Amino acid sequence: MGKVNKLRSVIALTRSMAVEYLKPVPLGQPLTVEGWEVRVRGRRHKNAAEIRNQDGEVLARSEGLFIAIDPQAMFGDHIRRMSRNRGA
Repeated sequence: MGKVNKLRSVIALTRSMAVEYLKPVPLGQPLTVEGWEVRVRGRRHKNAAEIRNQDGEVLARSEGLFIAIDPQAMFGDHIRRMSRNRGA
């Protein structure tokens, strides 16, 4: 689900995530994993995803809430301090 944000050039932190396991997910067999955007309200991005087997049966589904951030505003001071310390 987080990759949906990346495709939209959004950097976001996971606020919450719920997973519903419906059937066992087999090992060593092809699976389809699909994620999509449900809605965006301001900085809040709600995404969903499903895992399906070869027959198209949904094995697990998930929904997550992601909060978009400005990494420069959030981590800029830390990055600048680290850069100064490396040059010292």
